[in-house]
Amino acid sequence: MVAQIPLPLSFDKRFSLENYFATDEAYVRQQLMALFDETGEPLIGLWGSTDSGKTHLLNACAHYARHCQLPFHLFDATQLQDADPDSFSDFLPGTVLGVDNLDLLAGLRPWEEVFYQLINRVKQGELRCVFSVSRNPRDIGFRLPDLKSRLLWGLLIALQTPEDASLAVLLKKRAALLGLQISDEALHYLLSHYSRRLSDQMQMLYRLDHAALSRQRKITIPFIRETLKQTRTGV
Repeated sequence: MVAQIPLPLSFDKRFSLENYFATDEAYVRQQLMALFDETGEPLIGLWGSTDSGKTHLLNACAHYARHCQLPFHLFDATQLQDADPDSFSDFLPGTVLGVDNLDLLAGLRPWEEVFYQLINRVKQGELRCVFSVSRNPRDIGFRLPDLKSRLLWGLLIALQTPEDASLAVLLKKRAALLGLQISDEALHYLLSHYSRRLSDQMQMLYRLDHAALSRQRKITIPFIRETLKQTRTGV
């Protein structure tokens, strides 16, 4: 039995366009805001590897849509793979659609046909859409050539995974947004002794923030060791 379409995801309020940091952050924010304001491209594809910020930006779009009082539906393709594609086309004109990990639907012909029709509606001005994929759409194995050409019709933005030099700067900005007082020495310790993946580092910052507030402690290297003793990777 084919599952019905799951409800749209609830967006994560921790993510916004304002707290997206990258070398091209101003350009990315401008293009996404223009999609919602109807002054820019109605179809935007975000592509990049793990920790490049795709999911952050899709949640940020949901946050911005709520601010603009616009209808926005956010889905992850992992939700959709086993669901009924025929139930995924009833979106009212003016709706903005967000789909994370769209490349997971490549090779599923019924889903490819659904998104081909949805993007036709975008071209006709009925809908707007922002999607994410793990690599350039021209390199993804979609079986429907017309879908690939439709995806390439939109504005494609390549997102870069933070390099070592920029990771510390990015984490310091994120920590400041959380109200965390963290020294350069403590930040260097985090990056030297634990996973350097941005998503892992952010989860550790959230844990440190919660622990520091509940125990009224400063974030020192001994406090980091004590709080994250089960997280250490040994690198």
